[in-house]
Amino acid sequence: MKSKTVKKLLSALLVTVLGASMLVGCGGNAGSAAGSKGEGKKAASGDTRVWRLAFNQTEDHPQYKVMKELSKEFYEATDGRYEIQLFPNETLGAQRETLEQVQSGVIEMSIVNNTHPGSVSDYFKAFDMPFLFDSIDEAVEFAKTSPVMEEIKDSTVQYGFHIATYLPAGTRSMFTAKTPIKSVADMKGLKIRTMESDIYVNMMDAFGGSATPMAMGEIYTAVQSGVVSGAENNEITYVNSKYYEVAPYWSQTNHLIVPDWLLISNDAYDSLSEEDRAVFDKLCAEAIDKVQTQWDSDVKALMDSLDTSKVTITKDVDIDSFKKAIEPVNQELINKNSNIKKVYDAVQEMKNK
Repeated sequence: MKSKTVKKLLSALLVTVLGASMLVGCGGNAGSAAGSKGEGKKAASGDTRVWRLAFNQTEDHPQYKVMKELSKEFYEATDGRYEIQLFPNETLGAQRETLEQVQSGVIEMSIVNNTHPGSVSDYFKAFDMPFLFDSIDEAVEFAKTSPVMEEIKDSTVQYGFHIATYLPAGTRSMFTAKTPIKSVADMKGLKIRTMESDIYVNMMDAFGGSATPMAMGEIYTAVQSGVVSGAENNEITYVNSKYYEVAPYWSQTNHLIVPDWLLISNDAYDSLSEEDRAVFDKLCAEAIDKVQTQWDSDVKALMDSLDTSKVTITKDVDIDSFKKAIEPVNQELINKNSNIKKVYDAVQEMKNK
């Protein structure tokens, strides 16, 4: 039996055991269930419906902090009818696995990177295009105001899940074990971990590196052992996951501004009353700005905490060399897919206003 199959079976078994224990714990007393919950009133019936939220990052992550607050507010606003329990550190499996668990209703919610809903809906692939946005503020504005966002959200319902909200996830840059990256020329010969996505593989190949797709949980060991030369991700992940220990060269390429998404299963979302759904939707919409504010604060604190005698931070990267290298790849995506083009055109329209 392949290791990935074993991992999926173990993940599903863990979720089943956790779910069973929660059902026992919630029988007649909202206060008996473990996890993040508010201090507000309990449900009038004495029952609390527990939703499990899978997350692949640590408790220190900005999204975790905001989701914990959202859980408390949702519990209080629904008089204890709902509690969202957070499971960080890939406790319930890697992102691809948790998306499948949400689709099948095994768990209720998950936070996943953009590439995963992109596996079922082409709209999302546009957000994986390098240099689509010029800044985080621009990306957040698009998420909050563009009419095409409703089409994007609606596109996943047929696959068993709703998009609850867009979650800012910073800008992605390169980090390597042995040498800094100052231009696209420095990418030659480097094996760089990417997410398991054709777009990411094509991006890395266009940059001149050798793409090595793998799950996030394998990165540290892969860099440490020399299986890959480095990886690309945001500052929060770089510091919180301690990648700086094995990849002490951080190069600020800012090649991607890719969102994460808060997913909820159709069954869970459809079970909400009209009143509770309005509360849930409002809290999710407010989470966008809250995550961004927390993100900016955490990035500054974390990057300032790095020992510059051991970590080299390169900010004067030739960004134009990366933009030129990726242009043919982006253009091919736009030309071959109408949904990707629709998102791209909407972004350009916003920029030109």
